[in-house]
Amino acid sequence: MTDMDWDKLKADYDRDGFVIIRNFLSADEVDELRAHAVPIAREHVGEQAKPQKYRNLFKAMQNYDDWFEHQLHKGKQVALLRHLVGTDLVGATAAWFDRPPGEQVGLMPHVDAIGRYKTIDAGVTIWLPLDPSNVGNGCVHYLRGSHQNEYPDSIPIPGIDTESEDAVAVELEPGDVSIHNALTVHWSGGNTNGMPRRAVSYFYFGADTELAKQQQQKMA
Repeated sequence: MTDMDWDKLKADYDRDGFVIIRNFLSADEVDELRAHAVPIAREHVGEQAKPQKYRNLFKAMQNYDDWFEHQLHKGKQVALLRHLVGTDLVGATAAWFDRPPGEQVGLMPHVDAIGRYKTIDAGVTIWLPLDPSNVGNGCVHYLRGSHQNEYPDSIPIPGIDTESEDAVAVELEPGDVSIHNALTVHWSGGNTNGMPRRAVSYFYFGADTELAKQQQQKMA
């Protein structure tokens, strides 16, 4: 982290709605993350109330392992995320994402903040891959600059040109991270190359939002 230009990262984040950082985690840190995340996923993925909708997503891992509780609130990413967003943050969830080999269904274009919570500091997500993530196995795509636009409250968002010159495929290696604003349009494809695509994300509300206040009440 000492080699990163935080002010340049913030300028890029403010302009594009996302940043990509290479080698943010060491190999040992990735191994530790994997060691805590994989057992939770093996035990709990598919137990959600609506497993048929987001069957490869499992939220609130901090409720199952105190290590994630610590990482969500005090991990090495927190100070950087505060700098990028420009405000204090409230940790909401540590989540597991998977796109198993042969899984043809991705996630259509959407944003993480909807309704009256659409403010530029509504929230931020950091994405940490456990496997190489690329176009073939369903990596995340961002629409550059989309956090500055207004979109209807629907999933998927209609009319998004996923082939636009502003569409960016975020190909990452374990240890790399991507960080995006809660208003940035993003999506992902299916897994067609047979390689695993597992990841963990941490999501935060901006501290001044109503959602942050609600989250703090739950934690009290």
